[in-house]
Amino acid sequence: MSTLLQTFFGRKEYRIDPKGRIPLSAEYFSRLGLTENSSIVIARSINDSDNYLEVFSIEQWEEKMKIIDLMADDEDREWLFNNYVGTAIAVELDNQNRIRLPKSLLDYAGVDKDVVFVGAIKTLRIWAKERLDGKEQEQSGNKDRIREKMNAARRLYEERGNK
Repeated sequence: MSTLLQTFFGRKEYRIDPKGRIPLSAEYFSRLGLTENSSIVIARSINDSDNYLEVFSIEQWEEKMKIIDLMADDEDREWLFNNYVGTAIAVELDNQNRIRLPKSLLDYAGVDKDVVFVGAIKTLRIWAKERLDGKEQEQSGNKDRIREKMNAARRLYEERGNK
């Protein structure tokens, strides 16, 4: 599979239905490597100032759990257990490839009716549209700083022999 097909980018807006379901586009379904009757894991963001949800294939989630398991047994690991691992859920897609989100995750993300799926390279994020709009307004003055960081990252990438 090409690297492009394994990354998440772009954004898609959806309206959540009265049963709390959101369609998962065929593009995202494919990028997650899903098949019929697949399950995915939905987790709260680790960054509490940005309450969005993250979507993982079962395989991606298992890899993340192995990494957390290798962490030192300290208060940070405990925090991850209590606030990240412990609040994540496995969700089975229905026959129309819809995700049904429980009220606890909808409340955490501030989702009322409109959501935006945002590609974040290695993961897929689900934002409440209103929160994402606010975040974009808040960050609109940061473009020069972000461009500088991108240029520094590009130079590092090239120094490592990539073009």
